[in-house]
Amino acid sequence: MKRLIAIILVLKPLIPLEASIILRSGEISDEGTFIEEAASLYIISSPSAITPEWRKTILNEGARIYGYLPDEAYLIKCERNKAESIAERIPHSYMGPYKKEYKFSSPLESGFHEYLVSLFEEAARPIIEDKIASLEGCKTVYSSGEIIRAILNEKAIIEIAADDEVAWIDLSVVNNAKLLVDKSSQSELMDYRSLNLGNGPNNLHLSGEGEIIAIADTGLDTGNFETLHPDIKGRVLRAYAVGRAGDWSDPMGHGTHICGAAIGDGKLSRGLYRAPAYEANLIIQSLMGESGEEIRPTNLKDLFLQAYIDEEGKKGARIHSNSWGEGRELGPGGADFLGAYIEDCKVIDKFAFEHPDLVILFASGNDAADLNNDGIVDLDSLNSQATAKNIISVGACENFRPCKIGYGKISPRFFSSEPIASDDPGLPAKQGTIGIAAFSGRGPCDDGRIKPDIIAPGTMICSLRSQISPRGNETPYCCKSGTSMACPIVAGCAALLREYLRKYRNIENPDSATIKAMLILGARSITPGQYGVAEFREIPPETPNFVEGWGLVDIAAALPDGTRNIEVFDSRIITAGEEQIFYFIPDGKIPLKAVLAYTDAPSLVAAKKNLVNDLDIEIISPSGKKFFPNNLTSPDKLNNVEKAIIQNPESGIYTIKISARKIPVPMNKSFTSGKEDSTRYSLVVSGAKSSIH
Repeated sequence: MKRLIAIILVLKPLIPLEASIILRSGEISDEGTFIEEAASLYIISSPSAITPEWRKTILNEGARIYGYLPDEAYLIKCERNKAESIAERIPHSYMGPYKKEYKFSSPLESGFHEYLVSLFEEAARPIIEDKIASLEGCKTVYSSGEIIRAILNEKAIIEIAADDEVAWIDLSVVNNAKLLVDKSSQSELMDYRSLNLGNGPNNLHLSGEGEIIAIADTGLDTGNFETLHPDIKGRVLRAYAVGRAGDWSDPMGHGTHICGAAIGDGKLSRGLYRAPAYEANLIIQSLMGESGEEIRPTNLKDLFLQAYIDEEGKKGARIHSNSWGEGRELGPGGADFLGAYIEDCKVIDKFAFEHPDLVILFASGNDAADLNNDGIVDLDSLNSQATAKNIISVGACENFRPCKIGYGKISPRFFSSEPIASDDPGLPAKQGTIGIAAFSGRGPCDDGRIKPDIIAPGTMICSLRSQISPRGNETPYCCKSGTSMACPIVAGCAALLREYLRKYRNIENPDSATIKAMLILGARSITPGQYGVAEFREIPPETPNFVEGWGLVDIAAALPDGTRNIEVFDSRIITAGEEQIFYFIPDGKIPLKAVLAYTDAPSLVAAKKNLVNDLDIEIISPSGKKFFPNNLTSPDKLNNVEKAIIQNPESGIYTIKISARKIPVPMNKSFTSGKEDSTRYSLVVSGAKSSIH
């Protein structure tokens, strides 16, 4: 049958909303109009779901829209007379100034600290820098784009926040970047048994050939193209010394290990320690400073763009892997950033929204702990960058390579109670049953979104040893543990999926959402984990959940084989209010699975809920039964990844419906074939023998 898409266009009626605007600083009652003399920033709320017509009317009145605020409101900038005209001509339930107290989280820290001041526009940076310089004891440390890093106190924050060029002010996390490696990475505990990643896509002969992965970390081996580790030599296209001028070597060894876990070919081990994308190429960005600290760019756009662009005739990367982040122990107020959508998240999501072909990965962090000593690892321990919407957030599960030491001895402060304390990170407590690494960062995000997205092995992972690290001459390999180690494994799997789409589906430059959807399509839950279903159960019975996300990466299950077909719909364009319909006949042998993923617009950091555009998936059986994603009984209004599963599909024709409930911030028309009020999504389906029309 022809593989065409049947599309039905339906404009949905406006839906009455609850009367509130939800900010991190609190809720605003969604009633009334307040035009102030000195204000130029306003919040305006629609009385119903935002429509393209409502948005265009605001723009036609001369206002600039700076972003979306839940529920159904915009943050706009305009002169007072324009605000009065908008209030008179446009239906709204609320219109009032974006006040200075909306621009930071209370209470403020006492004394001077380093803060990030986020601006609406880069052009305003000199003005705000001058204002900061005029305040006693305050100074700018560094600035890039719309971000200023500055030393401020409470009084200065209130004064700076009063300027309408300022969007948000928060404690800086820039100087607190840390590597996500766990204390179980003791070299004397090495064990060279092979890492079991499952069957793999051997029938498709995928190796990462033609793919480029960028890794931002401590550096790579000797920092010399001619003397690099044999398992990686000849495949490093570009190297950047971000932290130390002219020096991208890796005396710490973390970055070398990470690179090997993504693309090492196992040459010195005769293939024993071969990474998933063992023929992929690499761009390395060394972030290590002179004293071993992580020196990351203030504006992460600078990091991504450096790796993304073509340079000196060499192509840029389309996969960017990050095994670092900020979480617990950040100093004053720092722990509050666990699970928070911070300025970094907005920058990450904006870059992805403007470069939808770049797959960005972040490790979920190693800040999980059992702080109440009940024998169950607590939730809410995500590193801040890992909460961004448009990334693949990677947690760590345990591996079958003994560490020979329990979590209680590795981290007695965080894991002092059984059954965790005596559990060997590389030796599952229940024979043959793996669990989540105790240190692996867990969700939810502060707004309730599901993270991590996926998990991969992250304990006692054997990979490359830097030749200039301590004991570097003893053996070419070493074992390390952490979500640091899990993240590059998934990056390597992402490279295999890109290779598959190019070679077998003629999709030369797939959306990152397609790669994410395929990884989640193949992922499998490892519930209940290693402690059984009794009081110490570590993984909830339903997937997705805040511990494992959508489950353990299974690259083979994300690809077709002799018994499973995979339908891939990449870069589909959809307009606000539209519904697109797909019809499938299940093969009757395996569950019918469908995953919707899309790159969402960046959220304002001031917003309490961070989903902006809302696309939904719904499956309707031949008998009319409706199936919603993510184990819900209604559409998902929080996540930009939605997976629906019918375990035992009935015979007949199934309908998969993709709906654009709202698109308040459309993609640039260059990504939507010139269509206005539109965005892109990806859909992947398995368990169907054909699509019909």
